Amino acid sequence: MKAAVIMDMFGCPNRCRHCWLGHGKNAHIPEKDFIWVSEHYKNYKQNNEPFFNELIFMTWYREPDFSGSYRPLWELEKQLSTVKVPRYELASVWRLARDEDYAPWLKSLGVDCVQITLFGTERNTDYFSGRKGAFRDCLSAIEVLLLNDIVPRVQMFPFSTTVDDFENLQRVFIDLKLEERTSHLGKEFACFFNSPTPTGAGYNLENIRMSKDDFLRLPPYFIEKTMKYFKAYDLDNLLKTEAELLPELLADNSPLNDTPEVTAFMVASDFNVYPNYGEIADWWSLGNLKTGGIELVMDAFLNHKNPGLKMNYEIPVKYFAGKYGDKKSAKLYTRGDLIQKWFRLEAMGVQEE
Repeated sequence: MKAAVIMDMFGCPNRCRHCWLGHGKNAHIPEKDFIWVSEHYKNYKQNNEPFFNELIFMTWYREPDFSGSYRPLWELEKQLSTVKVPRYELASVWRLARDEDYAPWLKSLGVDCVQITLFGTERNTDYFSGRKGAFRDCLSAIEVLLLNDIVPRVQMFPFSTTVDDFENLQRVFIDLKLEERTSHLGKEFACFFNSPTPTGAGYNLENIRMSKDDFLRLPPYFIEKTMKYFKAYDLDNLLKTEAELLPELLADNSPLNDTPEVTAFMVASDFNVYPNYGEIADWWSLGNLKTGGIELVMDAFLNHKNPGLKMNYEIPVKYFAGKYGDKKSAKLYTRGDLIQKWFRLEAMGVQEE
């Protein structure tokens, strides 16, 4: 089996209101504890044979490189992993805005694109990031990236209450000349709208989730960019309301069977382990490495011994659609996000009105 084992060693500077991972504490995990975790996964066997044939170890699952020791931690990740550790298009915006050595270091690792998240202009980005100064850090990060020949890619989260702010954000992009400056680096400037997964902290934003009418009020420039990014040939291909998705889901007699591209075990600072199939919540917990050991954790994962995995692999989608689906809902979802919302409601024992 191929897998990643990721530990939130230093946390995150933000408290984003859309974060599917929730708002765990910012711990300072000693390297020896991370090494201890890695050894348990490397030594895990079934039938006297190593179970994992490829393992990647990473020291973050919220803000990458948030620790001042990001360079030694990167070397530790490479040392512990059994295959090459990927550098994703994620980097620390907080560090980009403060550490003049960080962007050149990213460039030396082959990073040529970094994603920036915005919620509109300053007021909304600061609010939804949960941190004053977040918007200014994002603008600083964009400048630093461009100066180091790294292309910024911007994902944007609009809500029903923030639609009007995106005309202001478009003007910011024009003032920054992002199209021209990215073109000079031989790339096209990419930006796109995204919607929050209704799990973790994001569940609390359901009352301001976008409707299709809200979406169509957004600037055409951003809509066209979003369609291009997701390779959507028309709006109906890009957008689905709950009401539009529901007939198909009511007829779906199969479980969701969602499997991430890379299976990952997220290890919290208290050594509780969660699969990256869902949020960090009790109903996704696989157990605790310290108190239960790797055997308990892997048994829970492989045999679906938590409510999240049982819902994902064993219960037909139509059960959730019939119990929680809203035939009148004009809110926009991806198919997977809507079903994940229903998983959460089922686990919490909540019946939607």
